[in-house]
Amino acid sequence: MVRLGWHDTGTYNKNIEEWPLRGGANGNLRFEIELKQTLSSQSSFSGLVNALKLLQPIKDKYSGVTYADLFQLASATAMEEAGGPKFPMKYGKVDVSEPEQCPEEGRLPGK
Repeated sequence: MVRLGWHDTGTYNKNIEEWPLRGGANGNLRFEIELKQTLSSQSSFSGLVNALKLLQPIKDKYSGVTYADLFQLASATAMEEAGGPKFPMKYGKVDVSEPEQCPEEGRLPGK
């Protein structure tokens, strides 16, 4: 869950003003193209698919919650439950609506 939250935000680029091009927490990991880019470049993150499968029933039940908010809440909750700090949350993130709005490949740091 922590990696899911990180990967959803890791493409943020403060130098790009236009949304969704700037990346960040926007729920893009639910799209197959984004998962393929992430998984092909970092095979140790294949658990993202399992995290998405665990969260989908919650999203189905609470359809008004965005994927972006759900991914960040799940990540923060996982860290807190593991003994880490409690993170203040701000809700109202907007999801990208189609795969074409996902950031281009290569935006994650450390690639």
